[in-house]
Amino acid sequence: MTIWYEEEFSSLMLRWRGSLWKAVLKDLMAFYCGYYIILFAQWYFLDEEGKEYFTGWIEWCEIGLQYIPLSFLLGFFVAVIVARWWEQFNWISWPDKMMIMVSACLPGTENLVIRQTIARWSSLQAAIAWSGISVRTLKRFPTERHLVESGLMTEEEHKMYTELDAPHGKWFVPIIWIVNILKKAYQQGRIDSIQFDMILKHVYSYRDGFAMLFVYDWIKIPLVYTQVVAIATYGYFFICLIGRQPKINNSGMKNEVTIMFPIFTTFQMLFYLGWLKVGQYLMNPFGEDDDDFELNYILDRNTAIAHLMATELADQIPPLSEEAMNPNIPHTRASFKIQDIIPKNHLSGFQLTNKDMEMVTPRHLDGSQNKEKDKLNGLREKEGKSKKNVAKFGNVSENEKLTK
Repeated sequence: MTIWYEEEFSSLMLRWRGSLWKAVLKDLMAFYCGYYIILFAQWYFLDEEGKEYFTGWIEWCEIGLQYIPLSFLLGFFVAVIVARWWEQFNWISWPDKMMIMVSACLPGTENLVIRQTIARWSSLQAAIAWSGISVRTLKRFPTERHLVESGLMTEEEHKMYTELDAPHGKWFVPIIWIVNILKKAYQQGRIDSIQFDMILKHVYSYRDGFAMLFVYDWIKIPLVYTQVVAIATYGYFFICLIGRQPKINNSGMKNEVTIMFPIFTTFQMLFYLGWLKVGQYLMNPFGEDDDDFELNYILDRNTAIAHLMATELADQIPPLSEEAMNPNIPHTRASFKIQDIIPKNHLSGFQLTNKDMEMVTPRHLDGSQNKEKDKLNGLREKEGKSKKNVAKFGNVSENEKLTK
């Protein structure tokens, strides 16, 4: 379920469901238990020599923590997960465009049954496909009989569906039924070839959403990278159990401020573990976590909208009004106080003086153009002279041959 919030910052920090506190509480409590067990052990069971030796371990762990690039690993991991999470949401299929085309191309009461059947099959398609990737939808339709009992599938359709031998899945069968009924409508002359092609494009687009979700469910984030991030994060705080211990030997108590509560380590755990939990929760958005996609609600919404478009809205046209539309839409007192600023182009305030706006003739350009013309004429004259010399030389050689 996606957690909705729109509150002030102070109230937002007190939320529990879907919050940072809920995500990291167990890990934080486990860290505190281990931290204070080690603290009391060195306080009560180690002598001064043992405390000096343990201080060396603390310093060694502090140095070792600097070699773990935790921010880089978590940042890249969460960036990939969030991009993948949003892409999966964008591939959720909505039947609105398809049903608009169906209602436009198959109007009238004579096509009512066809429109209703296509609307029902579109919801049946979603129920079957999403049951294969979403735990919530699978719990709603655990067997094929539940599809019949819910009214999405008839007994005849159930018999045809169960008799199909499809080892690679049958989630696409309702889409094939929709294509077949459209093909039959085309053969009967209810729609022409252009309408048939337009509706099929929307049917294919509707089908592609389910296919891509199956691909995302099949191809996961590489396990190696997930393990690297998890081991790096939990390993970092495991080392912190020793590396962030106060130095309770004589030199440490005299030279440093000793605080028995790991304040800054707690902040690190809130940031880093919260970062890791975001990636883990969003990795599979079709589960039962607080921020997973609500496919059951989407299925209910799509079913209601598709049925409405196929029945009541298919041929509904409000009476036309002869009154002219008011171009100045009124405000309420509340909205008038927060009117939006009209956007302007960045050059809207740019101005020129009257002198700058005077039209002038670029005489220097005319002079340069004349110079270029003179150069071209000179080159042409040289070419003409060279051609004449060549002709003279040719005539002389011919005369010499004749005299010989």
